Amino acid sequence: MYARRLITFGAGINLCTKVLWRTLHNKIKEAHLTKNIEIPVPWGKVTGKLWGSQDKQPILAMHGWQDNAATFNNLAPLIVKNTPVLSIDLPGHGFSSWLPPGSIYTEIVYLLLIRRIVKYFEWEKVKILAHSLSSMTTYWYAAIYPAEVQYVIALDYFKFIAVNIDYYADIFGNVINSLIKLEGNTGSQPSYTKDKIKEKWLGGYIHMNEAASNILMTRGVHQKDDGTYVFNRDPRIRIIPIHTLFSKEQLECFAKKITCPYLILKGTESPYIELKEDYHNALQIMKQHNKHVYYEEVPGNHHFHLTHAEPAAIIINRFLEKYD
Repeated sequence: MYARRLITFGAGINLCTKVLWRTLHNKIKEAHLTKNIEIPVPWGKVTGKLWGSQDKQPILAMHGWQDNAATFNNLAPLIVKNTPVLSIDLPGHGFSSWLPPGSIYTEIVYLLLIRRIVKYFEWEKVKILAHSLSSMTTYWYAAIYPAEVQYVIALDYFKFIAVNIDYYADIFGNVINSLIKLEGNTGSQPSYTKDKIKEKWLGGYIHMNEAASNILMTRGVHQKDDGTYVFNRDPRIRIIPIHTLFSKEQLECFAKKITCPYLILKGTESPYIELKEDYHNALQIMKQHNKHVYYEEVPGNHHFHLTHAEPAAIIINRFLEKYD
């Protein structure tokens, strides 16, 4: 899986050129090679794919809501020269096991998952690349365990949305009602033709092109014996994973506790899902308490790492060269 480094001295220009070309060719191929990974968890397994060397601690790459590990297919090969990348399917996503019946997918599930993975691999410090929902969870984790995070790269969103505490009861009550209603649907999962499931998958995303959608579908659907297709993800993840519902004050307190290098990339065409002022206020608080916080804007929408990977990779590699 790993290219051999061979340096030849005094062997003539032709041999030297061939060796250098072969090494470069191998490294290009290596960046696209992956190894399937399974991590045991109490309810089954968490699956993933590893780009790069198995001899160095990878960066843990975590996708957004209803996506899967394939979300980093375009970005990972561009940054693997600096660090291996372990992209995982969150519980209930991709090829990972669903939570047991009666469970609900919340941010706490994903927070615990980071901790489980850290303990499983016995990492002293974790390195995290996260998108959207996982960026929010990582923000929480980095505040809880500030001395145990080497660095964070957050894509598009970087913290939870601040919630007015007056609305907590209503919001959380609706989430519980949605779960109970969904549990009452005991029928089998609907199946679709190939064209129909592609249409439904693409229709579930705003501003995503077909090529990016097809990449996510490689881990997002599977074909049944009758030739039709079904979604791999647990239907329960459609319930928006809100349990914590942090207030603005709590989120700003977290910002003060984060001490690791932190790179935040925001898509220029991606809308804010909270008040822009709240987003940047928390960012400024982070910068006031941590001199290693960086914010950059890159071309693209919410999934810019999938649709516009190259500009993002340039900035990420610069960050990795300094902090990895």
